[in-house]
Amino acid sequence: MPNLSSLHACNPSFLLCPQNEVYYVDLADGRGEDVVKRLRRTIVLSPNKPTFQLLSGHIGSGKTTELMRLKAGLEQQGFVVIYCAADEYLQIDDVGLTEIWLFILYLILQQMEKKGESLSVAYLPNAITEIEQWLRISAPIGVATYAPRLQRILQILQDNNQHRRQLRHHLEPRLKNSLLAAGEEVTAIEVDRLKQLGKKGLVIVIDNLDRLNLEQIEMIFGDGGKYLRQFQCHTIYTLPLLAITTEEEQLQRFQQRLKGNMPIVLPSLMLRDRQGEINTQCLNLLRQVVLARMLSHIPREKRLEQVTEVFEDLDTLDQLCLASYGHLPYLLSLLYGCLQCQDPPIQLATIHQIVQMDHQRRLETIRDRDQQALQKYLAKPHVLTPEALNLCQRLLLFEYHDEQGSWFSSPFAK
Repeated sequence: MPNLSSLHACNPSFLLCPQNEVYYVDLADGRGEDVVKRLRRTIVLSPNKPTFQLLSGHIGSGKTTELMRLKAGLEQQGFVVIYCAADEYLQIDDVGLTEIWLFILYLILQQMEKKGESLSVAYLPNAITEIEQWLRISAPIGVATYAPRLQRILQILQDNNQHRRQLRHHLEPRLKNSLLAAGEEVTAIEVDRLKQLGKKGLVIVIDNLDRLNLEQIEMIFGDGGKYLRQFQCHTIYTLPLLAITTEEEQLQRFQQRLKGNMPIVLPSLMLRDRQGEINTQCLNLLRQVVLARMLSHIPREKRLEQVTEVFEDLDTLDQLCLASYGHLPYLLSLLYGCLQCQDPPIQLATIHQIVQMDHQRRLETIRDRDQQALQKYLAKPHVLTPEALNLCQRLLLFEYHDEQGSWFSSPFAK
């Protein structure tokens, strides 16, 4: 039986990364598509021409985990990858296009200036100086590099929402051309430097932009989409599903602005089909997800044989998996709730207790309008609207995909 200290990976907040490969389970077969392979091949097949890709999917579907896998795979193939979670540096609920430009420039410059080499650029100094003057801050004395100056600008913008909005409305129109030129210049220099070192290219991955609201999506990826494509390297951004759930006329306009770069959507796991029959392939994958967290010390191919070390029996594990509806963070949340109540092996009665308590909590959040909406989305042809997306985020509604298209399921509809 594993000791409790070895079960830290069962916490839903535990982040899977290449260093934690022992906990990873490849879910591509259950999703019906290998999204990582698709993103990677797009880059590998275009070594000398920049690519622009968007990744979307439900919150908690596994985008960050798959992007970390993509980073590791591309690095093995000779690319340099800069990955960053935008919400660790930017105020996502109020971020604009210029801040994202400055942020990406900062990430590239930070990497370049770590080498200690002098950087000769034509457009960047004027753009930085103009922002510093507008913010009424002087260039730091004795600092010959640009990354610290950009870092200070970004910090001031994040600390002051009035500055952010003024930047957006008054300074951004004047800065667009100079920042665009600076971005092209800096990335071209870095890509050339990397290729001289034998690298295949530069890839920038900006994660957690899937938390933007509709107005931000339109401004950053709609009107500003052409600017995000101008970096002279490979770029990948996460994008909210909200971007592809708007009204048809808005969606068509958004598609035109993206110029064919429609998001790749990371599908959810279809645990049951449209008739409610269990998808045994997905069930087995979810078993492996749980056992990888609880029995990481055992070889992957032997974990199922040892299921009684951590669960009453295999059926008990299956009941936990089925209660999650294929939603990975929800599965781990239920598992962690069980571990808070008892040591392994987890009993079926404990799972029933935790699931029932969670089910009751969600029921208490449902209002009449929610119940009407649930019935509407289950009865009508599938349409992923902002309202439906809200119900999915609250785990009241679940979306699935198969060869015939998409549909919804809910355990809460009357």
